[in-house]
Amino acid sequence: MEGTGPAGVAGTPAERGRGRMMHGALRPLGDIKQLRDPVLLAGFTGFTDATGSAVSTIGYLAEQWGAEALADIDPEPFYDFTVQRPRVRLEEGERVIDWPENRFMVASPKGADHDMLLLIGAEPHLRWRTFTGVVESLLREVGCTTSITLGAQPAGVPHTRPLPVSLSASHPEFEQQFSLKAPASRYQGQTGIVGVLNLHLRSLGWRNASLWAMAPHYLTIGPNPNVGTSLVRLVDHGFGTSTSLTGLEEQAQQFDEQVAEVMRESSDAAAYVRQLEEQYDANQPPLPAISEPGAPGGLPPTADLLDDLERFLREQRDSD
Repeated sequence: MEGTGPAGVAGTPAERGRGRMMHGALRPLGDIKQLRDPVLLAGFTGFTDATGSAVSTIGYLAEQWGAEALADIDPEPFYDFTVQRPRVRLEEGERVIDWPENRFMVASPKGADHDMLLLIGAEPHLRWRTFTGVVESLLREVGCTTSITLGAQPAGVPHTRPLPVSLSASHPEFEQQFSLKAPASRYQGQTGIVGVLNLHLRSLGWRNASLWAMAPHYLTIGPNPNVGTSLVRLVDHGFGTSTSLTGLEEQAQQFDEQVAEVMRESSDAAAYVRQLEEQYDANQPPLPAISEPGAPGGLPPTADLLDDLERFLREQRDSD
């Protein structure tokens, strides 16, 4: 029974763990206390979000919802700084070092029955089991036993259509909440910190789901705002929030115009996108994610032209 723990200790799993000393790698930035039936939304750049689109989406939600910083995780135990080097910048004439960051924020968006705990991070290089324990430690402190991770995977979908989102869930109620089916996964192979964290939280008996946006595999330079639009709409649907999409839609319009400019100069690339559109419109399943182990290797014959598209987008971003 949910209300009674081991040895007759009352309360939810998170409440039973509260009062333990928080993990030493957690660094409070605000008042860490019990929240209102909180839900964690988490995303990590890296294996499950190579372009940063999912993390960018959570950042957008944090801005729109007026989220406040709650805590971050000391990067020292979890990163190889020769692989992911810190960056130095000038702030009011003084040099400041930015280290890899995993930050928790909290928001109470209008329309939601929950406080929303947001985690934006970068996949760690080291001590993943310890890292998941750090996340668990904070979740227990705020009374959070429900989590949603966001990801973006490259797939054979056109950038000119709404991007599909798939659901993986520990409990069937998530299917009704997001109006998506959650088929049993048969995937075996490499995984990222999202997979490790999800399985750890599920092993505690906590509710957990993942929302995966399918992103055009030929657009891999920087966050794709169309991914953000798809994920924000689904989050709004699932939690009753009404997040303004104006900022994302403006970014998406500029992004699509840049892609269209390249397509006008490359008939072969345009033909490839039309092929994806026909497949999409016929409701055929998207092509497998190219980055997944076991998926067909290599890009289609238009790879060189699509490389030109990516090069153009990179130059556009560098010039901004």
